[in-house]
Amino acid sequence: MSKKILIIGSGIAGISSSLKLKSYGINSIIVDKGNFIGGRMSTRKINDESNSSFFHGAQFFTAKTHTFKKIISSGIEGKYIKEFGNFDPKRYRGNETMRDFLLNLSKELHIKQKVKITEIEPDNNRINVLDDKIKKWMSYDGVISTLPAPQNYELLKQFPSLQTTLKTGSYHACIALMFTFDEIPSDLKIFYDFYKKPGILSWMASGSDLNVWTAHTNEEFSNLNYNEDKDFLKEKIMLSIKQFFLKSKIKFHSLHIWRYAKVANKCSGTQIDFKYPVAIAGDFLEGPNVESAFISGYKAADLIFDRLK
Repeated sequence: MSKKILIIGSGIAGISSSLKLKSYGINSIIVDKGNFIGGRMSTRKINDESNSSFFHGAQFFTAKTHTFKKIISSGIEGKYIKEFGNFDPKRYRGNETMRDFLLNLSKELHIKQKVKITEIEPDNNRINVLDDKIKKWMSYDGVISTLPAPQNYELLKQFPSLQTTLKTGSYHACIALMFTFDEIPSDLKIFYDFYKKPGILSWMASGSDLNVWTAHTNEEFSNLNYNEDKDFLKEKIMLSIKQFFLKSKIKFHSLHIWRYAKVANKCSGTQIDFKYPVAIAGDFLEGPNVESAFISGYKAADLIFDRLK
């Protein structure tokens, strides 16, 4: 099938959409406004000689479906996925970073970063999109958008059936603090879970080694405070961290705030417009984890393929 398909967003949902279309013989193009692929599967390197990396978005992923288990098996065989810790069910990470996982997964795909699509509109049987960088309208046979639901809602103003779906979902915010130690404490675990425990933290996890850490605040604190002053937020998180590392000096690297971090309520409704070849994909349709976003991308690709054949 000779069709021109645009995918908006180079996170796991966009990449899986493109992979599925490629299995049908359709070469799509992925565009993303960011500097790097990955979306919320984010990696940030320390600017020093250590070459260490923070995992400041998703810390790991699990697999329940046969499709995603095959992806993980291929990644382990190709040495760009590794098991994380000793958990049940098993948890996995990119090796050495989450970005390594996605770079290997998408190495045969066509991806353009630093491209922002600001408008989408139907034009007979085709879909026109406006590239904000070059200020030019481009025409496609179909479009899959994988932006977070609120951003997708704003973008897809010409497609009310998809807007009806998108407005049914909601997200929790998340405040992430990346930090290092002057000297690595002894007897460190790789992951600390504070779910349903007193305080403002949800969990803390090591990055590429035991000197790079990310602490995420819990849903209640994040939702109430994501617009607060960053110095205030750093101080609050620092006080929480210090209670676990009383004898260690902590160096702070950076604060990152995710407005749309974790799906609180999944969207319900159609995944593809009733009339036009425009579909949506993301964890907001399937559930708050990496595998759900991947599966959603596959489903969007199937819907577009069926609509166009």
